[in-house]
Amino acid sequence: MIDIQETLRTNWPFHYYHQTLQEENVKRIILSAMIMIWTLGLVVTGSTLPAFTAERPSKLVMTAIPDDSAENMREFFGLIAQHIENKVGIPTEYVHVANYAASVTALATGQADLAWFGAVTTAQAYIVMGDELEVIAARDIDKEFIGYFIANADAGIPPVNDLKELTELAQDKNWTFTFGSKSSTSSHMMPRSFFTDQSGQNPEEVFRTVAYSGSHDVVLQKVANGEFHIGALGQPPYDRASDELKLKAPIIYTTPKFTNYNFSTRKGLGSELIGQIHAALLSLHESPEGQKALGYLKSKQFVDADMSEWMGYVDLIKSGVDIGG
Repeated sequence: MIDIQETLRTNWPFHYYHQTLQEENVKRIILSAMIMIWTLGLVVTGSTLPAFTAERPSKLVMTAIPDDSAENMREFFGLIAQHIENKVGIPTEYVHVANYAASVTALATGQADLAWFGAVTTAQAYIVMGDELEVIAARDIDKEFIGYFIANADAGIPPVNDLKELTELAQDKNWTFTFGSKSSTSSHMMPRSFFTDQSGQNPEEVFRTVAYSGSHDVVLQKVANGEFHIGALGQPPYDRASDELKLKAPIIYTTPKFTNYNFSTRKGLGSELIGQIHAALLSLHESPEGQKALGYLKSKQFVDADMSEWMGYVDLIKSGVDIGG
């Protein structure tokens, strides 16, 4: 069994000098699957991304993994786009897509210039793009990110000290469990890792049903309304939820810290423009629209980031961890 925490701790930075045939197959499979899902995602959302943009484009396109409602993301990522436009001097638009793979494919194929990724989607993009991918900024909370296990309030599940204790409580209970998206770092990959490491079992061996609800906000809603007994999601989506929802789905366990989200771009934009976008993100807290967006993201500001901090996840994906497709 792969020890995800050990892999993350020992593989940064992790250098790949030669790509094997297997690695090339991984690239082709991931990109082909994401292109199909991306196309379907654009149909679902009614979004139209522009054709490939050259260096110093007339327009910048931003996208993001859809880990919250489309309405919220359009509003608050639209504010970030506006801030970048004001600082860089190029019209900037946020384009919403229907699933995680669509955001990766949009950046990898040049349909987007900037993408908000989780750690898993960063690794997916790197496998496809290689050194063409450049991580340029992360929130102050993303170097020490946490996730939550939550439970339906009416189920009477108490807080636990670790996930082995939760496994013991679940015996003969027929409890049900939901993650978010299979490609989510904080709503699937890391919660699954912590669960397996601490309990010695997979969630499928413990719970009657293990499902994937698609996004953090849906996990919270489904646990709150009793559709599932327990769920896993990231800190910011839970923290910004209403008090009513939190009362119906209280936290029963907080995970250890891990690295998660970032803004990534394509090196083809050129170092000058990338530097301007980087500076704009680091100054986000200085503008009214930026402060509002940071409030939504539960962060005080953006900080420097580099791909080396996410390379451990690349190794995990290549190891065969199931993150869907």
